[in-house]
Amino acid sequence: MSRLLITTSREPSRRTRSFVKDLSRVLPHSVRVTRGKATYGELAVKASSLGAYGVLVAMEKRGNPSALSFLRVEGSRPRREFLLKLGRVSLLGELPGSQLPLGMLELVIVPGTLPRGFPETVAAYLLECLRPRVVERSEGRVVELRVLGGEEGALVTFICATSERECGPRFTVVRVVDYLRQVKIP
Repeated sequence: MSRLLITTSREPSRRTRSFVKDLSRVLPHSVRVTRGKATYGELAVKASSLGAYGVLVAMEKRGNPSALSFLRVEGSRPRREFLLKLGRVSLLGELPGSQLPLGMLELVIVPGTLPRGFPETVAAYLLECLRPRVVERSEGRVVELRVLGGEEGALVTFICATSERECGPRFTVVRVVDYLRQVKIP
């Protein structure tokens, strides 16, 4: 399976570093990399050397995660594809009854559970960058990516199928900026 490189913006806060750590734990095919002073070009070279298809960058505003930017890696060149603007973000340790995703083998999504409209659109972008396997129902040692909500925002959660408990960060996507199509949704 291809890999996804996950990192932060430059000089991240402790909260943003924790968000990236939680996210990388729940994505079995991800590799977390400390950004340092690396440019997007240098991140693309690193991703290419690791066999990664893309780079997911957690941006921040006022010390809190504010967006996820996805860069596709072609050879050793980055191409910025889209940005998911985040609303409320909850770290794994802030979620009552949550657990670590220990022993989970892959990320899956069940399309039949997606609400129509904006959540469905957000799920399509998450399919592009997180590459979960599409299944009819989640079972076994997998993490299910769930996207709920309505037109005001899409709530993204990660659920361990064996226990039905949250095992990753929870966040709301309030806007999508598609750089290739040059559109903002909504």
